[in-house]
Amino acid sequence: MDRGAWYLVGPLVGMVIVGLLWATNRPLGALGGYVDVQAWARKPTERIGWRAFFLGGVVLGGLVASLVAGGPHPTFSYELHGITGLAPQSALLITAGVLMGYGGRTAGGCTSGHGLSGSALASPASWVA
Repeated sequence: MDRGAWYLVGPLVGMVIVGLLWATNRPLGALGGYVDVQAWARKPTERIGWRAFFLGGVVLGGLVASLVAGGPHPTFSYELHGITGLAPQSALLITAGVLMGYGGRTAGGCTSGHGLSGSALASPASWVA
């Protein structure tokens, strides 16, 4: 499966970001979907936000792309300083995920939100993050 050409995909992503900002007055970012799902899980009577569906689409899109490419092939190829074995590699990935989540919440957004939307809008918080 080939990637889209940068000169096509870049402007399309830019149009999505501008359109989303115009329609919802919210920046594009994956962490917002996670926050929406987490809030809904705490209070299921509330209506789930559109960002949760965006996050679900990212996950589902990745799964569909892997199936089209011949199926998912999960591996533990994240080796750091000779760490091998299922348990140590799993612990490494879980720890990294927790730290990334904590960092994203502390920074007020994830790299997609700050990098794509916030930086383009010249947000000082995004430039610092």
